Amino acid sequence: MREAIADGTISSITEILKNSVGDFKSTWFRGQPNYNHKLIPSIFRQGNKYGITYDEQRMFEEFKRRYPDHSSNHKTTYEWLTLMQHYGLPTRLLDWSSNLLVGLYFCCASDEELDGSLYVFDPTHMERNYGFNELLEMQIQEKTRSEFFNRIIYKMSGIIDDESLLNGIRIGEIKENLFTRSKFTGLSTGSSENFESLALRTNLPNTVDHDGNPLPYIHQDIKRAFSNIVPFKAPHLNPRIRQQHGFFTFHGGMFIDGEEFIPVEDMEQDHYAENSLLKIKIQSGSKAQLLKELEYVGIREATLFPEMEYQTKEIKRIFSSQHGL
Repeated sequence: MREAIADGTISSITEILKNSVGDFKSTWFRGQPNYNHKLIPSIFRQGNKYGITYDEQRMFEEFKRRYPDHSSNHKTTYEWLTLMQHYGLPTRLLDWSSNLLVGLYFCCASDEELDGSLYVFDPTHMERNYGFNELLEMQIQEKTRSEFFNRIIYKMSGIIDDESLLNGIRIGEIKENLFTRSKFTGLSTGSSENFESLALRTNLPNTVDHDGNPLPYIHQDIKRAFSNIVPFKAPHLNPRIRQQHGFFTFHGGMFIDGEEFIPVEDMEQDHYAENSLLKIKIQSGSKAQLLKELEYVGIREATLFPEMEYQTKEIKRIFSSQHGL
C-alpha cells in the first residue's frame, strides 16, 4: 500500500492522485475520520477487544423477516446486505464511492480532532481474481461450527467431493465414520472443531514427480478463499447509493460466539493491494476548511443523504438562528 500526506486543500489531493494513481484502471474512494482505523467492516469489530458480540446470521434473517416488502427488488444476499448497511446494521461490507469529493466528505465530517484517511483503490485486480461464490455466502447463512461443517460435508457437491480433505481427513471417511463425523457435525452437543484446512483434489494425468514416480493427483488447500475480499457494484436500489456514487467491497471471514472462526484479512496487506491502494493522510487541522471547500461544490450532508430526515435537518439549520441568553 502506498501512502501520502495532503496539505489541506482539494488541489493538493488531486495533485497526489495525478502523481500516484495515474496507472489505476478504475478509481474508488473511501474516507475514514480516524487515520488509525483499518479497512475492517463493522461486523468484524467484535469480540473481547471491542466488548461486543454480533450474531450476524440471526440479524440477517430478522432484518429480512421484518421487511418482506423489500424482497421484490433485493434478490441476492449481497443486495440485502447493502440495504442493511444503508440502515446502520453491522455488515461485512465497506462503502466506497467513485467520487473523490464524497470520500473526502466522510473523512472530514466527524472526529475533527483526529487525523483522517482518504483511501484510493483500484478494484480491477480483485474483480479479475475473486468472485462471489458459495464459500463466501455460506458464512452469512451458517450460525454454528456444526452447521458450517455439515454444509461442507454434505451440501457442496458442486465444489467438494469425497476425495477432498477437511482438516486433513477425506470427506468420504468423515461420512463413513460416526466418531470422526461427530467431531465436525456434533451429536448431542455442537462441534468444537477448528477449521484448519479444506483441500480439493486435482487429478494430474501423465504426470510424474522429481524422481520419475507417477503423480496421479495433488490436493490444493482453498481455506484462504473463505477470506477473500470481493469488490462489487450494487444496483442503485435506493437513492443514497445513487447520490453517493456508491460501490462496495464484500469481506470474507467469520465469527462464532464472538471468536474468529475464519480469519478476516487485512485489505491493506500487500498480497491484496500492493499497487492498487493509496492511503492519504488528512490532518485534523484541515478538516474544517476542506468541508467549506466541499460545500462550495455542492457536497454536504443533505446532498449525500436524500432521505427526508436529512433534508429537514438542513431546512432547520438554514432558517433558524441562535439567541444569546
